[in-house]
Amino acid sequence: MFKDRLRYLREHQELSQAEVCRRIGISKSSYSRYECGTNEPNLEILKRLAALFDCTVDYLLEMDGAVADSDKVVDLNDFIINGNYTIDSRFLNDRDRKIINSFINSVFKNN
Repeated sequence: MFKDRLRYLREHQELSQAEVCRRIGISKSSYSRYECGTNEPNLEILKRLAALFDCTVDYLLEMDGAVADSDKVVDLNDFIINGNYTIDSRFLNDRDRKIINSFINSVFKNN
């Protein structure tokens, strides 16, 4: 639902409701009603929210999963197998990467 996605995006960026309101220029009571699901924003406010959260209006409305900057999207399987990262300051070997990849894939297959 829109209200859940909106709350997720705000919390993911570690913003308070008051900070979101300040940035997009609306009252806290208006924004609170969006997250409670008792009211929905107009098109202009949707555009401001999308810009703030770096997503599309379609994403906010759950019409698709598109993010604004698709060049920033990374395939998780590819990243796990080929990406540069560490876990507890330790680089993983190929076997570890395959185990993690299998685990991630099993989680998403069950949803």
